[in-house]
Amino acid sequence: MAGLDAWWWPKRPARVPGAWTAGLLACLGAALFGVSALLLKTGTVGWDQSLFRVLNEVPAGVAAVLTPFARLFLPTGIIVVIVLAIGYVVARNRSALPVVTGVAAAAVAWLLAYVAKAIADRLRPYQVMADAVLRQAPAHGTSFPSSHTAVTLAVAIALAPFLARPLAWVGIGYAVLVGWSRVYLGVHYPLDILAGAGIGMTVGGVVLLAVGTLLRHKGRTATRTGPGGDSSAVAGPPDHPGVHRLRRDEEGPDLPGGLCRA
Repeated sequence: MAGLDAWWWPKRPARVPGAWTAGLLACLGAALFGVSALLLKTGTVGWDQSLFRVLNEVPAGVAAVLTPFARLFLPTGIIVVIVLAIGYVVARNRSALPVVTGVAAAAVAWLLAYVAKAIADRLRPYQVMADAVLRQAPAHGTSFPSSHTAVTLAVAIALAPFLARPLAWVGIGYAVLVGWSRVYLGVHYPLDILAGAGIGMTVGGVVLLAVGTLLRHKGRTATRTGPGGDSSAVAGPPDHPGVHRLRRDEEGPDLPGGLCRA
């Protein structure tokens, strides 16, 4: 049991956003998905088709460069990147928590996208638009929302606290490129991407909220106040060099587990 516990908690400080920030991210994601769904339901999609043409129908010379690049974001490439990212955070943090976090985010995002696809039942662009350019094999299922975008962004957000800051931004950038590639390859409208991003943001925010709550409950965090008064949790083992326990006679605010930053 002790060995399992040792591999569960991160050995490096994890930059977990405060509850307010994580909750705001989830709410913004839900709003983005809701607005996207409303636009689709009301048929306000003229701009969507126009933007699709801009991103999908490019000159042959540009397509010769973009097509091989876009194929790096097909499902096989996404799976490879996610597996490598999870392997990296496990080795970096010596913890199983990032694995559970990433898998949970991917599973929930995929499930929500699957349910939304079944309800919306939107045809793919190449099935509707005669001038749409399809640059991959025909995709399975319906178009709205993009499950690739939802899953990739949810995992990128969920793993961000366990990554070095530059790599966390690389992960977000990769998710954005996945969304672009789905339009360029001809299998999704831009509105599908926005809806998928909304799901990814919602799931990612909820996962961050759950991880932060878990770490604070176990006394594995120290609260750090940032600009605007919001707080973020720096999570790590109790004996991490940057964290010490308050003595009874020390002055300071009451923190979970009696922790404060040194």
